[in-house]
Amino acid sequence: MPLLGNLLQYRKNKIGFLSALRDDGHQLTRFRLGKHSITLLKKPEDLVHVEHRNAKNYQKATMLRDLVGDGILMSEGEKWRKQRRLIQPRFHPSSVTALESLMNQRITGFLHRMESEVAGSEGRLEIGLHLKKLSFEIILQALFGEVDQGDFDELRKPMEFVNSFLTARFNELVPLPLWVPLPRYLRFQRAREAIDQVIHRYIDRKRKAILDQNPGTDLLTQMILSRDPDSGVAMDDLQIRDETVSILLAGFETTGNLLSWILVNLSREPAALMRVREEIDSSIGRRIPDANDVLGLAYFAKVVDETLRLQPSVWAWTKRAVGDDVLGNVKISKGQILFLSPYLVHRDPGIWDEPSRFNPDRWTEETKEKTKGAYFPFGMGPRTCVGKHFAVLEAKLILVRFLQHFEFRIGEEQLPEPDFQITLGFKRPLRAAVRARRSAS
Repeated sequence: MPLLGNLLQYRKNKIGFLSALRDDGHQLTRFRLGKHSITLLKKPEDLVHVEHRNAKNYQKATMLRDLVGDGILMSEGEKWRKQRRLIQPRFHPSSVTALESLMNQRITGFLHRMESEVAGSEGRLEIGLHLKKLSFEIILQALFGEVDQGDFDELRKPMEFVNSFLTARFNELVPLPLWVPLPRYLRFQRAREAIDQVIHRYIDRKRKAILDQNPGTDLLTQMILSRDPDSGVAMDDLQIRDETVSILLAGFETTGNLLSWILVNLSREPAALMRVREEIDSSIGRRIPDANDVLGLAYFAKVVDETLRLQPSVWAWTKRAVGDDVLGNVKISKGQILFLSPYLVHRDPGIWDEPSRFNPDRWTEETKEKTKGAYFPFGMGPRTCVGKHFAVLEAKLILVRFLQHFEFRIGEEQLPEPDFQITLGFKRPLRAAVRARRSAS
């Protein structure tokens, strides 16, 4: 349509529209959302080229900079490489494994709260909110080394609004400057200020602890103490703020949503749930598991992988070509926006057998080899999510301990519809009937 392009079709049924483009038989398909001309990538070889082989030619093209500034989510080039070198060691598998005691401490508190909630609510809980709160508490503690109980509530509402605002802003026909005094823009400014207020409070607290010669081992303290390896210059408060809010945004809803989707999938497939319980009971029993315990659960790993295939935490993103390029026989011009979606590729019937079916047993070595480049829930190439090991260990520890202590049921009427914002969440709260396991000690 003139001016609008495909915007109305996209808004009416986002996934139906994009799935039809994916299945139209062409290597690439171009569509338009308002002023944005966008090319949908579909083939694994094209995805690998853009995300890995020629990654330097493609930069992120999202509205996230409105929130995260020049943090690791949005920076490019040499600045991004320096930021990655600083942050990646904290999220290396060996470092993440060392955080298991921190995670288990928070999970123990969560289980106690759940026991009280189950006793006082006839077992019907808004389980999605509880899981989101727990995962956010864990990322806050990894970042700050301590968590004031009120910080979750102080940050949750503005972070949720920011998530929906940035999604809507991408769909605006003509995005206006944020200084224009529209009600939603003013609310976004207030939400960003509320987030910054909490972050700067922690920065001040950590700087004081360093001056008192009592520094912590948390990521925020490490960022304050870090120095550029070339210039020896420390990060200023603005850069520390940008890095911190990048990590918060990346970890705010993603793990909580992953946990909820795993429960939804297991609730739909009782046989898979039974196998997971049997594996936990036989391998771990009732003791508190460590990282090696949960990472060694072979069938449970398949359940997580299959959930990340069907419901990747970040369902799509965009890249912009820095210079001209060629994909197959198609020219990509400088400035062209590319649309990459794990959700669409993970459900491509030309790649996957029964792509919409939840089937953990599909994850054989043969499947992994066959689908190289077609499975990328955390991205691929140099911009692979730095926190993926943290997120997977956190999710497995939480769910193993939850299943050790509780039984749950999500009724058919409670099964949620997906909500395709920046993260893949739910259109309405996820509720479950929860009760203590009869065999639990």
